[in-house]
Amino acid sequence: MLSEHDLKNILMDCKCQSPYNLVDPSGLYVNNLDINEFGRKVEEKVALAYARKERELCIEFVQSINPLVALALTEKRGGM
Repeated sequence: MLSEHDLKNILMDCKCQSPYNLVDPSGLYVNNLDINEFGRKVEEKVALAYARKERELCIEFVQSINPLVALALTEKRGGM
């Protein structure tokens, strides 16, 4: 998981600008953003996406070895 220090460094790496001096007019600029909360929410979404992909690949692999076990695995642990 990302630490508070990591999140702050990521924010600083973004070269954020004030809304009055936009580097990228299509960018999203937010006042009063809690970067720690934002980072945790991003982390949760990314972790879930990777977990779903890993589960999908595992079931696909098991399917190539034993279709009956893959079916049971999908029924027991397939949905996320």
